[in-house]
Amino acid sequence: MSAFMVNEDTLDLLASVAGWGREDLWVYMSEDILPPRGELQFERGGNYYGERASSLIKEELRLENMASLWARYPKDANLFWEGREPQAFKRIYADQATIAQALGALACFEYQACESENWESSFAFALCKAIRKALCSRISGDNWEYERPAGQAERISLTDMMRGNA
Repeated sequence: MSAFMVNEDTLDLLASVAGWGREDLWVYMSEDILPPRGELQFERGGNYYGERASSLIKEELRLENMASLWARYPKDANLFWEGREPQAFKRIYADQATIAQALGALACFEYQACESENWESSFAFALCKAIRKALCSRISGDNWEYERPAGQAERISLTDMMRGNA
């Protein structure tokens, strides 16, 4: 697998999700999750992060992406950010990007950040899980459980009929 440093807009979008919901971003911190690489404060058990933490969330994601590049390309990783200065966080509001774009940015980031030895126990991995959950909540709203609409016709497949399951 190849890896690269994601762009500033991707990091801004992912960090912005913390301020998109009615509630702050909840990040579960089990005992096996490593502390943040950056200056983000945390407590075991879990943490709420709101809009004020967005710049620190962006930095945490950047540091994890860099760790992945160091793991993948130990001799050449610095080439990925040579001449690129980290930019200050620039908020992206919920009406400026779709949930699909945010999920795509999350998938891109996870793919690029997964090369470090402890990715699955990293704080950034826990952040990604929280970001995904927050985005899914924006799609489903308060409807977490599915119920078939009343009067919906039941479909029976030909295969089910042949097997006697219909």
